[in-house]
Amino acid sequence: MARNEHPIEKTESLGHVVKVQQVIDFIVLSELQNGQMYASELEQRIIQTLGSHVGVNDAYLSQRLKTLAENGHVFRKWEGDSRYNRYYRITDTGMEYFKGLLRELPDRVKKAQQVYSSFDSYMSKFGKMSTK
Repeated sequence: MARNEHPIEKTESLGHVVKVQQVIDFIVLSELQNGQMYASELEQRIIQTLGSHVGVNDAYLSQRLKTLAENGHVFRKWEGDSRYNRYYRITDTGMEYFKGLLRELPDRVKKAQQVYSSFDSYMSKFGKMSTK
């Protein structure tokens, strides 16, 4: 049989299923709809939302918040001289971005669940294999 005679076509790449940045952006923007918050408060809300004490790296969250501000999705303001006293507020542009995520993410999450379920089944084939 010739090589790749009947290739399976992919409809999308794995990296396009659900991105961490979309999850973080969604949680941040949803929480900011209740009013302004400090970065540390947003971090706590992310942990609460994701459960099981799963959070996000501080540097990554800082970068996401900076990017959201640069893109006009959030307004950020410093209180005092400390870099830790930044608070954030959602903008009208941020609300539009949030609505776009709200339309897009449910299908992506379902796809991610399917992908992880398939991968979990695949990994189980190797469950009895010694890793030593």
